Amino acid sequence: MTDKAGFLSEEELIAAVARLDRARLVRFIRAEVVRPADAGGRLVYRQVDIARMELLCDLCDDFDLGDEALGLVMELVDQLHGTRSDLVALMRALGEESEEVRRRVKDRLGS
Repeated sequence: MTDKAGFLSEEELIAAVARLDRARLVRFIRAEVVRPADAGGRLVYRQVDIARMELLCDLCDDFDLGDEALGLVMELVDQLHGTRSDLVALMRALGEESEEVRRRVKDRLGS
């Protein structure tokens, strides 16, 4: 059962991702494309790990990617996710600026 902090056990994660089994999960951990959290000596997973596992299963099944390629693809996905978060924060900050500042930024971007 999902604990109070919202963490999933290995069994819950495997049950939540149809194409995931223990052998595949171990492979992903060894390839360091999944990093479970340590909750008092037991490995647990976050809700976001469900989507990550589904993507990893897609990459393995649809593209037959090896561990090294999985690591590279997931590193790029993580970078894109971080860049998107930075862009959202920048847009939020820009939205709080004066109209003149927003206009100057827009002019500099050429849009």
